[in-house]
Amino acid sequence: MAKNNAASPNKFINALFGRAKRRREQRAANEDLGNQMDSWEDTKMTNPYAGVKNPFATNPYADMENVYEDQTVDLKAAEFEKEQSQQNMANIMSNMQGAAGGSGIAGLAQVLSNQGAKQAKQSAANIGQQEQANQARARAEAGRLQGLEREGDIMGRKGEQKRDMLEREGARMTEQFDLDKQDKMLGFAMDRAGAANQAIDNANAQLDSFVTGAVTGGLQAAIPSDIRLKENINKTGVSDSGIPIYTFNYKGKNKLWSGAMAQDLLSIGREDAVTIMDSGYYGVYYDRIDVDMIAKN
Repeated sequence: MAKNNAASPNKFINALFGRAKRRREQRAANEDLGNQMDSWEDTKMTNPYAGVKNPFATNPYADMENVYEDQTVDLKAAEFEKEQSQQNMANIMSNMQGAAGGSGIAGLAQVLSNQGAKQAKQSAANIGQQEQANQARARAEAGRLQGLEREGDIMGRKGEQKRDMLEREGARMTEQFDLDKQDKMLGFAMDRAGAANQAIDNANAQLDSFVTGAVTGGLQAAIPSDIRLKENINKTGVSDSGIPIYTFNYKGKNKLWSGAMAQDLLSIGREDAVTIMDSGYYGVYYDRIDVDMIAKN
């Protein structure tokens, strides 16, 4: 049996027979594509801002106490001043009682009485001023607290708007991220499946081209004729030299051929027409036998 040492045609044929490897890659790529399609259909989106809290949902200024609302006037100072005035008047009356006559005492008493009334009015005026000041401070504080409470309400509304916008933006970002990611994964899977399918198609096209060219052009090169590469094999006759003739197609291809089997040639002692190709499969030199390789369709 001849050993194939010709570089160009046989090495070209050898490149076509990574069939099992290409088929495995094609199956794996198509399975990956199916898985990615299933994943794409089952994609769930999670919003990273879902449930975000409004930091101003509770008004920090609500129900603040008005520290001036219950402020009282200073009555102790007024009482002390009144007691001191009365004591002074009593002392004056006691000291003057022996020196003045009855009419003098009566006049002095009237003067002291008038002085007491004047002091009482002054104390009442002081107390009234304190009360007015307290009321003014209470009103001012009430206004300030109301302003703060309104500010807190505004902050709460703005916080709620911001929270809602964050949640909406998170939903949009999550959806877009998932869609972009899935689109890329689907694209990768489709590219892989397409490449695997194209590799099969290219290999088949190259095999068709080479075999057809070798047959029609009379190329003196080994043509793959190993039974392991063929299917749908039917014996149709025997050549004049006793070589069985078959119709067949190469595995995975529809084109029908008529020709010989390398294994038959080996069994009848025609090793001279058979070679082992670099791929490990047998090839046949059809120019050395009385059987032609013929395309049937």
